[in-house]
Amino acid sequence: MSHLLPNRRAFLTGAAALTGLAFLPSPTAAADTPAKPASDLNVLGPKPGYSPQLGTLVSMFNWMTPAVTGPVQKLTVADLDYLFDAKANSIGALLLHLSAAEALYQRITFDNLSLRQIYKPGGDFDKQWGAAMELGDRGRKEIKGREVDYYIARLNEVRGATLAGFKQRDDAWLMAVDQGWPWGPTDNYCKWFHVCEHMSHHAGQIDLLLKRLPSYKPTKESGV
Repeated sequence: MSHLLPNRRAFLTGAAALTGLAFLPSPTAAADTPAKPASDLNVLGPKPGYSPQLGTLVSMFNWMTPAVTGPVQKLTVADLDYLFDAKANSIGALLLHLSAAEALYQRITFDNLSLRQIYKPGGDFDKQWGAAMELGDRGRKEIKGREVDYYIARLNEVRGATLAGFKQRDDAWLMAVDQGWPWGPTDNYCKWFHVCEHMSHHAGQIDLLLKRLPSYKPTKESGV
């Protein structure tokens, strides 16, 4: 059935590095060299070092992350900066956007800060992540000229902080309901699952943009 799942090969290649904090594939690794997948990658559920439900959430992040990072390993700076049209976001900007969104939810759930407190024009978060959160014109202007290593490093950095935060908390914290959340009562589990599915959302956009790159060459595995 591999011909029916064009992204499966890239997914498994990227997933090989999912061990401990080294959960993202190295940009310098030989993409064509088979690697032994993590034995429990496809087993969603509790993980050592975390409370049961938090460990299950970690397993979801572990499963999802390589679908984003695997296909971009060989992209050049030109590929990462390429704009499909005047209103498009680049692949590089979308990768940094994923890090920014995860950093945002760290501040919301770990530091108990409101969006109003975090989003201050010219403030710390805005200076570090503003362009990546906003994307659009600001993202097109500020996010460019970087190698793929930069984007992978930022993902690693932010995820490391997420995992460290999860280890310091338990399932009671995860299930705690925020009655004042903008879209209604929402627990921390929902907030963090949103961060995970947010990766899935942008993985689809990145896959589309990859196939629109001037350098793109269809392969038998890609099916297009």
